[in-house]
Amino acid sequence: MFLDILFMVDSFILGLSTGSACLLTCGMVMFPYLLAGSADVWRITADLSIFFLTRLTVYFLLATASWYFGQVLFMNPVVKSIVPGILYIVFAVMLIWYSISRKRQLQCPSGFVTTIDNRRLIPILLGVVNSIGFCPALFIILTKGASESTLVQSYKAFLAFFIGSSLWFLPLPLAGKIRKKKVLQTIGILATGLAGIIFIIKGITSLIGGLINE
Repeated sequence: MFLDILFMVDSFILGLSTGSACLLTCGMVMFPYLLAGSADVWRITADLSIFFLTRLTVYFLLATASWYFGQVLFMNPVVKSIVPGILYIVFAVMLIWYSISRKRQLQCPSGFVTTIDNRRLIPILLGVVNSIGFCPALFIILTKGASESTLVQSYKAFLAFFIGSSLWFLPLPLAGKIRKKKVLQTIGILATGLAGIIFIIKGITSLIGGLINE
């Protein structure tokens, strides 16, 4: 049980690292949508539930796909250690750079929802777009899913990533009461840096192990 939790910690922190981007970009798109028409807390909570369920479904599909392609591409045990190790390091460096860069563009790919009239479709579309937004964190979790030995382990990694990234959206029913966005941004940046360091170490360890066993 303890080993399972430990196994999921790095994925959880990686998911948490997406917070500063999720809340301060896509969150800003969701605020006006969720509060449109004087929606009450229960309606907002229902929309968020659909949003979360859609994201979880997409992540499980990605977990399945990444694990399957990992089994096909990484049949050689040495390659299975070296290639993910290199990818971990590259994507983790990108993740750290993203956390400290002041020139990053905070643009939400979900902005198109403002043009959609069917309100019931919006939480689903937001969930899909938010889940597949290309970023270093997603590339890292895809790499981890591809390098896992079993499909269940891939599911666990993506589940922990989903939980960590979803925490940032929980305050949305109380969106109007959020005041200290700078604090949330700082937490997200720190989590991003921590996740980057964890996966750089993980990448180096995997790379060395592959080279030793070559």
